[in-house]
Amino acid sequence: MKLKRLFLIIAAVAFVASACNPYQIEIPNHDQTQKPGNNPGGGDNTGDDSGDDKTPTTVTYPTPGVAKTKTLLTSGYFTSRTIQKGITWYSFNGKDDITGVYQNVHVIELDLNNEAYKVEFLNAGSQNTQQAGVNNKAIVAVNAAYETDATYKRTNGVNHSQVTLDPDHLRFWKHEAAIVGDGERKIGIIHGAKGTSNNKEGGIQAIEIYKQLTEPNLFSSSPMLIDDYNPVGTTFVPEPYNSMTLSQLSNSGLDSEDYRYHQAYRHPRTAMCVTEDNDLLMITVDGRFSGKAEGMSAKEFALFIQKHFKPRWAINMDGGGSTTMYIKGADTPCGVDGVVNHPCNSGSTWTKANLRNLNTFFLIKYNE
Repeated sequence: MKLKRLFLIIAAVAFVASACNPYQIEIPNHDQTQKPGNNPGGGDNTGDDSGDDKTPTTVTYPTPGVAKTKTLLTSGYFTSRTIQKGITWYSFNGKDDITGVYQNVHVIELDLNNEAYKVEFLNAGSQNTQQAGVNNKAIVAVNAAYETDATYKRTNGVNHSQVTLDPDHLRFWKHEAAIVGDGERKIGIIHGAKGTSNNKEGGIQAIEIYKQLTEPNLFSSSPMLIDDYNPVGTTFVPEPYNSMTLSQLSNSGLDSEDYRYHQAYRHPRTAMCVTEDNDLLMITVDGRFSGKAEGMSAKEFALFIQKHFKPRWAINMDGGGSTTMYIKGADTPCGVDGVVNHPCNSGSTWTKANLRNLNTFFLIKYNE
C-alpha cells in the first residue's frame, strides 16, 4: 500500500514538473521571412485597423445615384479649366506642404455618368502615349501598366499577360491591385493582395482573383494607394525604409527594383482614381527635375491625392520615364504636341521631351 502511494506521488511530481517546466517554451509557428522588411518578398498588404481586410472576390463600384459633389477639396493649389462638358483639367506647379518640395501635377476628371464618352484600355504595339492618343482619336491619353512579365493585362476579354515572373522574383510585387473596366464608363479598382502579409503571398492571391473576374478589361499595378478611403499606400513600404531620406535610400544597398526602394523613393508617378460619385481621376506627377518637379514616394502620393481629392479608390500605375499625359489640342510645355506634363525619359529636358515607347494606355474617347 505504501509502495503504491509512493508511486502515485512520484508520478504526480513528474507530471507537474513536466507541465510547469519554465524551459519548455511553446514557440508560435511564424515564418520571419514573411514579415515586412525582412526580405524583398515582404510588404504589408493588410492596411491598418480602420479598414476591412477580408479578401476581395469581386470589384466594388461606386453606389449608383449618388449626388455629385465637389471633386477638388482644397483651394490655392490647383487651377482648373473645362476641356469639354464632363471633362475637367486641374494643374498645379509649386511647393506643396506634404512633400515640402516643388511638384508639377496634372489631373483629368471625367464624369463617368456622361454618356458622351468612354474609357478604353489599350494594349498595343510599341508606341508612346502621344502616338496612342493621336492614332486612336483620343481626347486624353495616359500611360498605364508596368512591364508585361510583371503584370496581368486583359483587354476586350483577351488576356495578354497573366504575370510570368516567379513568385520569388524581385519584381513580383508589381500587380497587387488592378483597375477594371467594361469598355464604356464602368470603372472599378480592386486590391487583389488585400488581407495578405507579404508581396509573394499577395501576388499569388491577386493573380487567382484576376483570373476569376469577368470584367473584359483589366490592368494590374502596384501599390494600391487608397482602398475604400483608407490610404493603404502609406504603409506599403515598411519602416525604416518608408521614412528614409533619398540619400539614405541610395546608400541602403537595396536594388532599385526592390519594392522598398522603388516605392519609398521620389519618382514621377501616374495614378487612376475612382470617386464615390462616379468620377474617374487620371493623375500625373512629374519628377527628376531638381527644383522644378521632384516627384513623390508612394506614401506622399497617397497623402497628396487624399488631401486634394479624397477618392474612394486609387491605384499607382507605371511611373518614372513612362509618366505622360496627352490632351488633344492642348498647349505643350515640353515640345511634343498635346503632352501637357514634363516626361523625364532618357534624353528628355524640361522643355524638350523624349517620350518612352510603351504598350498599355488609358484613353478617353468619344462614345461613337
